[in-house]
Parts: sequence; C-alpha cells; structure tokens
Amino acid sequence: MKVIPVAGTSGSGKTSFILALIPLLSRMGPVGTVKHVGHHAMEVPEGKDTTVMFATGARAVAGIDLEKTIVTLRSTSVIDALDLLAGQGVAFAVVEGFKGSRWPKIVIGDLEAEGILLRNPSPEDVIRNLDRFPDYVTLGELLHELGEACREQGQPCTTATATIPLPALVKEDSLELPALVRDMEALSGIRGARAAIRHGALFGGADELIVAVAAGSAEEASSALQVALPGCLEDREGPGNTPG
Repeated sequence: MKVIPVAGTSGSGKTSFILALIPLLSRMGPVGTVKHVGHHAMEVPEGKDTTVMFATGARAVAGIDLEKTIVTLRSTSVIDALDLLAGQGVAFAVVEGFKGSRWPKIVIGDLEAEGILLRNPSPEDVIRNLDRFPDYVTLGELLHELGEACREQGQPCTTATATIPLPALVKEDSLELPALVRDMEALSGIRGARAAIRHGALFGGADELIVAVAAGSAEEASSALQVALPGCLEDREGPGNTPG
C-alpha cells in the first residue's frame, strides 16, 4: 500500500487538494484516507447503541447499515489506521495532517516541515512521482496474495506467519528476501511464500520482517518458517511464529 501524506497549515487547501487527487488515484486502485483531527474531538452520535457500547469499554465497535460500515477504535495510532485500510485492500492511503511527522510528505502552502517531497504540486504531479512515496506492507496483504495464489491453483491452503523485529535480524541490507521466499517454496508441501520489510517506524510503529507461507497443512507451513528463518536472526535461534 502506497502512503501519500499531505500536510499544511489550517486553511491552506489540503482537503481540496486531496479531493482532486482521489479520482486520479482511484483509476489505479482502491483509495483510503486518514485525517488528523487535532483541533477538536470527533463526535459520535449521543445515546446510540454503538456509542454506548464504546463508552462501556469496547476496544472496537462496528455499526453496519444498508450502505456502509462505521468503525470506532479506541486508538489514536496511525499504524492502526493504516492496518485497517490495508486490510480492506486499499492500494493508496492518503494521510491528511500530522505536519510534525518525519515521514516523506506533500506540503500545501508555505509550511516548513521535515521530509518535504513535493510543495504545492498539482494532482498530476503526484501521480508522476508516486514511486517517491513510502510503501507500507502488512501481513494481511501478504496473506491476501497467498490466498489468491491458492485459489488460482485450486488447492486449499493453511497459512503460518512470522513477525521479527529488525533489531533481532542480521543487517537489513544483507537480507535476500527473494532467496528466502525461494527457499521456503522449495520445501515439501509449500504452495507459496511471501516476505517483506514492514517499515512501521516511519509511521510511529516498529520496523519488522514479516513472512507468510501457505501449505497443505499447518505442520508443513510452520516447519517452513522454522527451517528458513533462523539464518535471519542475530542469535541464530528459531523465530516465534504464529500459525494462521
């Protein structure tokens, strides 16, 4: 998922710019947005069941009507918002606000900020420069890709995943992710594998190696992780993995 942050002072035209950008991005894939509402609290309908459920301590509440689903999370994390969008198959996440963040960004107006990639561009300028914006990869995306591959093969699959913090890894630039994937896919019973670096630190989370593997059985999927991943670790101990 490509993340496209847009920052600027209040009244600079950020929202108008994003509204013009969304149709262009939508021609290439699903678009999601995240907006930082820093100057007032978000309102939820008073007295409604979903509001009461949230007030009583639910971590997440979803309300579904005939047209849409509205989700309220007990979180102010950009990472949680990006994970939610990625899980819905969003290809482009446009993030409005967070002008104090260090991530690469578009600036509308004369704001001085860290990480400016483009200042006062046209929406078409952004499309031409998409490769300069950061990618955000999630396990959900990897699992979705594996699921599609298994369906194309006409075979049922069981998956297992591993998430390893980068400080536990050998130097990131020494990781050969294509070779890691090939090693797992060469093992008996494996129907597909995916691996990526999840650059979460850029958005307030953690940088991690994420791996997903699909096989004919849970045992084969877990074994693939246990065989292939120890060489990525500094201490050479086997990684924890979570069958999915």
